[in-house]
Amino acid sequence: MPDIAIWNRCNSHCVMCTNPADFQKENDSFSYTISTLQDRFGSLDIDEFDNLNLTGGEPTVHPDFFKIIHWFRTQYPKNKIAIASNGRMFYYQSFTKKLLKINNLLVEIAIHGYDERSHDMITRVKGSFKQTVEGIHNIFRYKNNSQELEIRIIITKLTYKNLDKILAFVKNEFDVEQIRDITLIFMEMEGQAKDNFNIVGITYKEVMKYLPQVVNEWVSQFNDFRLYHFPLCVLPPKLWRYSWRTLRGEEVMFLPRCNKCSFKKYCLGIHRDYLTLIGDKEFKPPKKIKIEKSNFSYKPINNVFD
Repeated sequence: MPDIAIWNRCNSHCVMCTNPADFQKENDSFSYTISTLQDRFGSLDIDEFDNLNLTGGEPTVHPDFFKIIHWFRTQYPKNKIAIASNGRMFYYQSFTKKLLKINNLLVEIAIHGYDERSHDMITRVKGSFKQTVEGIHNIFRYKNNSQELEIRIIITKLTYKNLDKILAFVKNEFDVEQIRDITLIFMEMEGQAKDNFNIVGITYKEVMKYLPQVVNEWVSQFNDFRLYHFPLCVLPPKLWRYSWRTLRGEEVMFLPRCNKCSFKKYCLGIHRDYLTLIGDKEFKPPKKIKIEKSNFSYKPINNVFD
């Protein structure tokens, strides 16, 4: 699942953004011209089952966004194009209609709160909640069966106690049958998230006070439920079936004690910056239990048995 940053600018200023604060200010737009992107990504070694993950900044605000999308669609006709977005541009129906003329898309939209105050406090842009919510409604109005929507919730100190409220909002506001999956993502402690660690920083131990109950309550309410960026040993084994491995290898590491773990080959590993900022005391090899393996490397465990 290659990540392709097509733009460094963004129309939001999220407090836990993984990009450095000066990333959006860099006057290096040449690095993101369509010709430069074509040179860099014109011959990716991927199979047809991999997504092309377009990220940023905010990819939808690139001045040549539609040219770039059409080029990727032509260059890789069998691959699903995933767009990681704050959803604000979808507020504009003309934008949404134009994009959804392209088939085989996945739009991944992050919701950071259960109301305007809680969401906009994190994006630091007044009115962003309204635009994101209306943008999701527009996607539902104009999407076809080849296009999918994923709702993402980033777990930080500002959100981990509100997961129930955010999920309840999603269920009450939208037609959940049209949502492919709900993904809860433990924050990556890099870039502005690292700079703002005192505001957003959280440990796995703190999150586990809430997460198991949240998953148990809500997993049956949605088509698919996913957990990103969780090493297996911090999760109760009953949650392993929802765990995905989506970080690049250079972003994570394993501790020497991980070599004793029977489940290392199924585990994401530990984000390097987590170890730098918080340490390694939480990570211990779990007891041996029976699992049902999958043939999908990104989600290697199908089930866990008592």
